[in-house]
Amino acid sequence: MGMYELILRVEGPVFIGDGKKIGKKEYIFLPDQHQVCIPDMARMFQAFERQRLMDAYQDYLLGDRRDLAAWLRDKRLLAFRQIPPWVAYSLDSGDAVLEERGKREILTFIKDPYGCPYVPGSSIKGMLRTVLLSAMLLRDQGALRQVQEAVRRADLRGSRTRLLGRETAQVEQRYLHTLERPDVPASNKVNDVTSCLRISDSRPLSTDDLVLCQKIDVTVDGQRKQLPILRECLRPGTEIVCTLSLLPDLPFSAGQLLQAAERCKRAYDRYFASAFPAAGIQRGGTVYLGGGSGYASKTFTYPLLGEDAVGTVSQIIDATLPFKVRGQHGHRADRQKGVSPHMLKCTQYQRKIYEMGGCTLAIKKK
Repeated sequence: MGMYELILRVEGPVFIGDGKKIGKKEYIFLPDQHQVCIPDMARMFQAFERQRLMDAYQDYLLGDRRDLAAWLRDKRLLAFRQIPPWVAYSLDSGDAVLEERGKREILTFIKDPYGCPYVPGSSIKGMLRTVLLSAMLLRDQGALRQVQEAVRRADLRGSRTRLLGRETAQVEQRYLHTLERPDVPASNKVNDVTSCLRISDSRPLSTDDLVLCQKIDVTVDGQRKQLPILRECLRPGTEIVCTLSLLPDLPFSAGQLLQAAERCKRAYDRYFASAFPAAGIQRGGTVYLGGGSGYASKTFTYPLLGEDAVGTVSQIIDATLPFKVRGQHGHRADRQKGVSPHMLKCTQYQRKIYEMGGCTLAIKKK
């Protein structure tokens, strides 16, 4: 068994969601300080109880259209440039748009029981699993005609949640289910070679490492479309550190994992990212981690199909959308645009546009 330290340096903001949201009446926006304050709700309620403001707060929730900061100022609970003692943590609001009429829910980053953000080992392992599979497909692309044809001819009219399920299982069984455990069929996941790759949760990070980011889609002609989705993200420059264990049955070394990541990055740039304007977008790293980083970085379709992937990918993405909105998204025209999906998933931080989720991968022997 080899023990290593796996380090991911955040190049573009990273979002790992916990499935929760902070409502627009549950955070305090301080535009002069470029901060969003997240209350500790229990402590905030205790403060309201002491000042006999719970009834007024309930009335505010039911009928008042102001944001929380305006209501707190009206009740003399929020002074200029003074953060209430019951605030759990504050976020740099960055370049997110938070005008009075544009308040939105905030999707929150996963945190441990002590309130510290962290990255689950399962998220990193899932990313490395996709990297390994994609690298193997890139290596064997010329010998994959049967698999490629099966994906191109797949029936996309079924359940959106099971789309390409059979074809994906066939590819994974061929390339990843190679351990040949005794008395276990090849289709069983205990034969998955990545079971020999174990990754701990990251060391706890700080809420100071978080920044508020707004979703921005960049088109192939360089137009930027700000969308009303706000996320707590790890800011560029943050280091995510985990323990990586490589068990003896894993047929890859740490060096080969790094080579696989670099090979996948080159393919991603060649088949997808090169269709978008290079100027003005901060790109970097060898892998993509977390939510909001887009289809091309999360799947093996481009490594499998290569130069001919655009038409098939456009059909796959179109099939994943509800029928009523397919026309609005326009993925059927992706072939003419030369890339699918036709939006690069980005955000803005310190007045620079960043591609979401990009990280530099490093592995060091312990």
